Amino acid sequence: MFTIKPKEEIDFETNKRLLNRYRFMEYEMLRILAGWLPATARMESKLAMGRLLWEDAQHVQHLYQRLREVQTPAFRPPGDPALERLMAEAIHAPGEWELLAGLFRVLKPALVDAYRWHLAQTFANPDAPTLYALKHILLDEEEHIGWAADALASHPVGAWEAYIHDLLLAAGGVTGMGARADAPAPSPVRTPFVAPREAARDTRFRLVNEQAGQVRTDPDVATRRQMEFENYSQEMLAAETVALVIYLSPQMPWAFTYDSARHCYDETRHCRLGIEWMAQHGLDYTQVAQNTRIYAWRSQYDPATQYAMLTMGNEVHAFPYRHESIAAYQQVGDQLSIQYISYDMADERQHVAYGKKWLPELLAKHGIDTPVQQFIDEAVARWEVEYRSGRLPIHNL
Repeated sequence: MFTIKPKEEIDFETNKRLLNRYRFMEYEMLRILAGWLPATARMESKLAMGRLLWEDAQHVQHLYQRLREVQTPAFRPPGDPALERLMAEAIHAPGEWELLAGLFRVLKPALVDAYRWHLAQTFANPDAPTLYALKHILLDEEEHIGWAADALASHPVGAWEAYIHDLLLAAGGVTGMGARADAPAPSPVRTPFVAPREAARDTRFRLVNEQAGQVRTDPDVATRRQMEFENYSQEMLAAETVALVIYLSPQMPWAFTYDSARHCYDETRHCRLGIEWMAQHGLDYTQVAQNTRIYAWRSQYDPATQYAMLTMGNEVHAFPYRHESIAAYQQVGDQLSIQYISYDMADERQHVAYGKKWLPELLAKHGIDTPVQQFIDEAVARWEVEYRSGRLPIHNL
């Protein structure tokens, strides 16, 4: 009888620990992007962040599915204060460019290196599901790094990026197995992050509050159509609300965050849909005044109320208008607009389902003991009075 010494460096226990560290980092980056999405001014960055946080949610889901096969519970703290400090600090960037540089020029390249090493060092056949997960995650992460290289090409390495790098070294790198440097002192450029109650826009846009929730039934199809797609170009406001709810609800189950990441991404795609339609018709979306007061109005309420007003208010009540639009555009043979609205409605049906599924738990997690249907009825009644009137009052709550 003889024994074979494995050549692989990652044994079963190490594998569990590493997968949990990766999961922790991916999850925290998702939440950081969600928190910063409303606070980010540049529209192109906002549009990208919706996709990026949704793809990070896919990474967490891959890792979660593997972790629940090898450990219970699947989600657990990483057990490394240095790693926890790194991810807790990463949100406190002095600005949106510094934030993206820390995440995409420091943390994600380090994750990619760890994933590649892991692929080579784990037991290929026994741990084949991990290989599958990491290979698919790498496709996204490598693309994310490429996106950042272009988006941040003119942004120099600065003090914040160096600080995130030093925090990563203090954690022994992504794997925790590297030599650990001394923990750095807080960066002088560190700016405590506060969940934004105002939605940022860059200087190309004019901000306005005009008839925010009032439905127009203009008999002129061309006017109706342009107004409808101008409104689509503002659906970043819905994405920002979902992102805020994600950030303010870390106690919710992973499945809620996973669904909400998709919801947020969908709303950024609807915004892009409006932008694309306008460009195809020779119109500049930056000339559409932004009703950012809608976000400010919703954000004054607790996350459950925000979520109820969006899903049970805006989204439930959008379908009659959309059906009327499709009928009107069929009469003039506008297949492009019909296709865009059809895909939007498919997404919105799913969002309404999310609202019905998650509102009971949102109420419980946020300490609200009002019966669910009563809470929904009251939130929709407030939405009718405050949103559909176009008033959007800001209260001293």
